[in-house]
Amino acid sequence: MENKEGIGDSQYGFTKGKLCLTNLVAFYDRVTVLVDKARATDFIYLDLCKAFDTVLHDILVSKLERHGFDRWTTQWIKNWLDGCTQRVAVNSSMSKWRPVTSGVPQWSVLGTVIFNIFVGHKDSGIECTLSKFADGTKLCAVVNMLEGRDVIQRDPDRLEKQAHVNLMRSNKASIILILNPKHSTIPATRKKINPIPAKTRTVLHMGRGNPKHKYRLGREWIETSPEEKDLGVLVDEKLNMTWQCTLAAQKANRILGRIKRSMTSRSREVILPIYSTLVRPRVEYCVQLWGPQHKKDKDLLERVQGRATKMIREGWRTSPIKTG
Repeated sequence: MENKEGIGDSQYGFTKGKLCLTNLVAFYDRVTVLVDKARATDFIYLDLCKAFDTVLHDILVSKLERHGFDRWTTQWIKNWLDGCTQRVAVNSSMSKWRPVTSGVPQWSVLGTVIFNIFVGHKDSGIECTLSKFADGTKLCAVVNMLEGRDVIQRDPDRLEKQAHVNLMRSNKASIILILNPKHSTIPATRKKINPIPAKTRTVLHMGRGNPKHKYRLGREWIETSPEEKDLGVLVDEKLNMTWQCTLAAQKANRILGRIKRSMTSRSREVILPIYSTLVRPRVEYCVQLWGPQHKKDKDLLERVQGRATKMIREGWRTSPIKTG
């Protein structure tokens, strides 16, 4: 399928050799280079609404044919999608069975691959830097000049039109994240902060002297916010990862608290595998991107490990000594 160019280079979701980490590192590497050069930069997040459920089978089959798939393969995929029926139940009333003409199963390998082919059209005609992960899209462009603003406005409009052609639509919730190196919103104290939900549309304004242009998606204005979650990593308006370190430590400490309350054994053989399975992924997910740079952030994360080690030591002290 990659040889037939059905999946573009900008797609990182469900693609061999590409992960959340590679998507984030590749994209934010470009962003930080531009900000270091004092370039005013905007980038936009877009997200399709119920993307996997709205893939029309007829349009998908036609795209497979256009990408050069042979008739036997195309028919095999069509047969795999056909034959499903559904009905709606409200209290004791039920509708008649109807054939399912759209949607691909997210739990299957083939379903995710053909979904990537279905949304692969989003690469065509895009002028901005483009990065995708499944149904999520990021656009990035320099906006020091009005030409850059026009470019970054045209691309969302183009993506919206392409989505309508495929009978898909973007989510309506919108937010703009303004990144300005002159002003920081990082909390001065280690107060508990609530996790910030990811928005379905986001614009980030970065760099000194950013004109902070407003953008539309369709007829709706995109709003503004000082932070946003990108593939599970919290990004703030100064690309400072202090909030991300705080959230990661909070999640890990909550899990450690549940382990301490629910596990009667504190032996190393019990606690260590649980810690490695449930806690470490919370503090190591994409850490290559947001790894702590300040001593206070490093200490915060190291205290998580220290708390787990203390649980094992306490279990060793309280365990009964076996005598022969």
